[in-house]
Amino acid sequence: MGISIDYTIVAQVLSFLVLVWIIAKFAWNPLMKVMEDRRTFIETSLATAEKEKQQAEQIKKEYQEEMRKARQEAQEIIAKATKAGGERAQEVLNQAREEAVKVKSAALVDIQRERDRAVAEVKAQVADLSVTIAEKIIQQKIDLAGQDQLIEQFIQEVGEMQ
Repeated sequence: MGISIDYTIVAQVLSFLVLVWIIAKFAWNPLMKVMEDRRTFIETSLATAEKEKQQAEQIKKEYQEEMRKARQEAQEIIAKATKAGGERAQEVLNQAREEAVKVKSAALVDIQRERDRAVAEVKAQVADLSVTIAEKIIQQKIDLAGQDQLIEQFIQEVGEMQ
């Protein structure tokens, strides 16, 4: 018995080797280039995505900082406006008080002037009446009883004037 060689196996091996050689010669390098290009593209995409993620985080931090600053500025503006409003209200109150004092002083001056005028007027009327009574007394040359009647009349006239 000897070893028998099956030529189909040899043919298959030869066909396989020829196929490997053809693939290596014509398809292997282009296939490897496509694979390398794909790997490079994926690495670049991942690097770009990571970079964009970092940029987005940085933008988010900047946005949050700007929002914090804007809130702080808004609070400061509100505080200033409140303070200015309070100061303005106090200023208006002070002006109103000053105006009230002026009006009161002017009213007191007017009252005093009217009082003085009324007193002067009453004095003038009393003087006129005194003169009138003196004239009547002299003209009539009356007795004591007539003089009492004249004084009573004078008192009534003064009472009617007031």
